[in-house]
Amino acid sequence: MPHITLGRLPFENLKRKPFRTAALLVIVTMLSATFFGGAMLALNLNAGLDSMQKRLGADLMVVPQNTGAKAEALLTSSTSSTFYFTNDIASLVSKADGIAQSTVQTYISSLTADCCDEQVQIIGFNPATDFVIEPWITSEYDQTLETGQVIAGANINVSTSGTIKLYDHEFPVAAQLATTGTSLDNSVFVNQETIPRIVGYSAQVGHPAIPEEYADTAVSAVLIKVADGYSAEQVADNITEASGLDGLGYVYPGGITATTKTNLSAIVGYVALFLAAFWVMGVVVLLAVFSSSTNERKREFASLRIMGATRGTLVGLIVKESALLGLIGGVIGIALASLVIFPFSTLIGRQLQLPYLQVGVPTTLGLMAAGLVFAVLTGMIASVASAYRLSKPETYLMLREGE
Repeated sequence: MPHITLGRLPFENLKRKPFRTAALLVIVTMLSATFFGGAMLALNLNAGLDSMQKRLGADLMVVPQNTGAKAEALLTSSTSSTFYFTNDIASLVSKADGIAQSTVQTYISSLTADCCDEQVQIIGFNPATDFVIEPWITSEYDQTLETGQVIAGANINVSTSGTIKLYDHEFPVAAQLATTGTSLDNSVFVNQETIPRIVGYSAQVGHPAIPEEYADTAVSAVLIKVADGYSAEQVADNITEASGLDGLGYVYPGGITATTKTNLSAIVGYVALFLAAFWVMGVVVLLAVFSSSTNERKREFASLRIMGATRGTLVGLIVKESALLGLIGGVIGIALASLVIFPFSTLIGRQLQLPYLQVGVPTTLGLMAAGLVFAVLTGMIASVASAYRLSKPETYLMLREGE
């Protein structure tokens, strides 16, 4: 029979009772997987919201009548759309008071057909005036975007030859941007001079994105940064009055951010509530199992006492067993949660319809360490009752019952 040291005894005890050990491991694994998965979900949602706030640099968007919902969906989800003004909206808007900065963008949705690699949101912008997209793009691509080139979002599939096919035309990809966790990851960006070419290619495949007579002038939205002393609502009223157009649509990115933050807070609250309830139930089950096993092990503890083990030694034995269970269960739980969260990060973001950005490696490693500590502490807390009973003076009488 191999010699078993006191330090190895907790591990051998767990091996000697495989069914009980497996049952405890399942509980700890579920707790640690839920804790790590839930915490990672909350962190990624917060990171996505921060990223969205940085990208929504405009205070006000002026869009065509009845397209406000499409514009909001374009900002917050992966839904792509095509809409445009047929008049010179930029000039009309510029007459209003309270505008510090303005720029125009054109939105075209490609097709889910053979003529396109995938359905993406095409965003035409003016690098000379844009204050929303351009600063972000410049931070990652410091060259001039040529007419006919595209910059691809992080989720766009770029061919090995460095192109993307849209409306049966291969567009060279000048750069691919880092992940933002927003709808911009599913977009491609072109300068305004490229828009007429895209319209022409779409007409050639029989699906004109915009009537060709508007190809050179089509604008989907005027993005505005309001001047100091004005609110976005005041500027919207000024635009209505100055342009003489009653049917304009107005989108307030600040309001979208606030709504998204409210929805996100609700989700995070539910996740925290679920985690707390699940953790309490798990600890109660572990307490019951440890307490039951202590009663079953009276003879074992009595034998150890006869061999000279102190009450402190028995308490240490129980605590070490529970900590070992927590460590093993924690590793397995975090590994299982990671197999779901990391490979399917993009899918999770799309299903939630909220900004979702995977946090960086340091934060992830920190959360993994916290998850392991959580699992070990949970196991140790569950063994507290058993350890307390063994530490009491009358324990000797209890142990005698097992002799």
